Amino acid sequence: MFKNELQYYIQNKDELVQNYENRFLVIKGKELLGAYDSEQNAYKAGLEAFGNVPFLIKKVTKQEDIVRFPALAVGVVNADI
Repeated sequence: MFKNELQYYIQNKDELVQNYENRFLVIKGKELLGAYDSEQNAYKAGLEAFGNVPFLIKKVTKQEDIVRFPALAVGVVNADI
């Protein structure tokens, strides 16, 4: 899911960072709907444009943050000690 959207973002990242850094993009397929100041505004715009279907909301940053969730913390692995 979101293969085309992420591919679009990666291919255009330099331009997107230059024009929209720290804003939230709405991308559907290879179409950029727009850039918004908040996730909520991006979500509303995506719903209005595309309806209740999957679309990508991506914050534009020079460097991607890595988020890690240890399996025990989110309950993916159950440890009986």
